[in-house]
Amino acid sequence: MFERQGENDKALSAYINALLVEPNHVQCKILLGSLLTKMDPGMLPLAKALLSDALRIEPTNRVAWYHLGLVHRDDGRVADAADCFQAASMLEESDPIEKFSSIL
Repeated sequence: MFERQGENDKALSAYINALLVEPNHVQCKILLGSLLTKMDPGMLPLAKALLSDALRIEPTNRVAWYHLGLVHRDDGRVADAADCFQAASMLEESDPIEKFSSIL
């Protein structure tokens, strides 16, 4: 909510607090990595670490692959970015129309 309202500092605090409560929360790692990338180019290594950790926990998360691709692109690593974007695209194509958990 804070990020959408342009209150990046509050969003940053909320993401960090959430990770303190649940250190392996993949979505929060992705959101924090994405926000850090937007806020400061000097934070690319930290954003890369967060996104890589999210992918260690959930290797088929297409959103994490996409944002990792953006980090590599911004860091000038075009080949790595292309690999990440390709992985994100392939995972998007294989996503089910409806989540399996909603069927149960």
